[in-house]
Amino acid sequence: MSKQGETQYMNDYGDGMQLSTIASIRKRPGMYLGGTDFFGYIQYIVSAFDLLLDHDATWIELDIGKNLHIASDANIQVYINAENQLQPFEAFESLGTNQDVIDGAILTALSDYLNVVISDGSSETRLQYKAGERQIFEQHSAIGSEPGIKMHFAPDPAVFSVTNASPTVLQSYCSRTVCLHPGVAVRIKLGDNIIQYYSEKGIEDLFTAIATPYQILHQPINISESKGELKVQAVFAFHSWSENHIWSYANCGRVPDGGTHEAGMLNAISQFHSNLQNSHPVGVGILAVLAIEYPDVTYKGCIKSRIGNPELVDLVDELISRGIERWIANHSEEAEHLRRIERFQFALFW
Repeated sequence: MSKQGETQYMNDYGDGMQLSTIASIRKRPGMYLGGTDFFGYIQYIVSAFDLLLDHDATWIELDIGKNLHIASDANIQVYINAENQLQPFEAFESLGTNQDVIDGAILTALSDYLNVVISDGSSETRLQYKAGERQIFEQHSAIGSEPGIKMHFAPDPAVFSVTNASPTVLQSYCSRTVCLHPGVAVRIKLGDNIIQYYSEKGIEDLFTAIATPYQILHQPINISESKGELKVQAVFAFHSWSENHIWSYANCGRVPDGGTHEAGMLNAISQFHSNLQNSHPVGVGILAVLAIEYPDVTYKGCIKSRIGNPELVDLVDELISRGIERWIANHSEEAEHLRRIERFQFALFW
């Protein structure tokens, strides 16, 4: 959800009373999804994935038909808060950092119907909603049942102008998402066909896919460092031409326009490159995947296209520089190869 959406939730009032979470989302869905057309519809489906991933899912299976069926081993606990709302499907637990709660409320509010069955191995919870209104809430004993969650839902046509899309959109999303959640298997069912997406190496696998059209000049440099609440992962390599191509992520979300975290990484790589080449710069470009985890990310723009935290420039610079030093210590021979790289001359072949 956008920062605008969070602010709007706090400011929404009707008849002198603060709106419920569900009513606030239904009143201004675009504040929470970025729109109610194609993009908003895709973001609505992604909310289901985020809900499961934030609850420690190790597998997710999506059956794409006329409506949507999704199952997972995610561990979701449903409970009633002080306002008699069921979390995480009817209310925010808190604003800003608990995206799982926001995603559950989005699904409830913006679905034509939402049916949920959750089991923990000893009990079962059954929920049904219609256009954001709770129809059924049941809990009963279910000893020996398989732990997990099943959801059956469809977007509300009174909210969305687009209510379906090519399965290719979700296939593309899943192939990228598993690289940001290594060890999680995602399966998409299309009729009798099942396609599974899985990444063991995380952003290393993403870098390999991204680097395919380019001629890289050395073994990619893989970095994983942390300081306080900031965790930085990066894979980068110099390639045979001069332009930079960087794919940035923050808290598992794409940051297409980069920002201060990216500036910090480029500072560190630039210094590394300068040290390698001494006074003989060679003008090669950089291919990189950068992923950070940071609870206090501040975005610029309502669609979270750019990160603006000024402290991240120096913090990411420090962590990337530290990671490069570790890599050099463990790859001394490859580091020597780096001293001899240069930009290639014939685009026809390279």
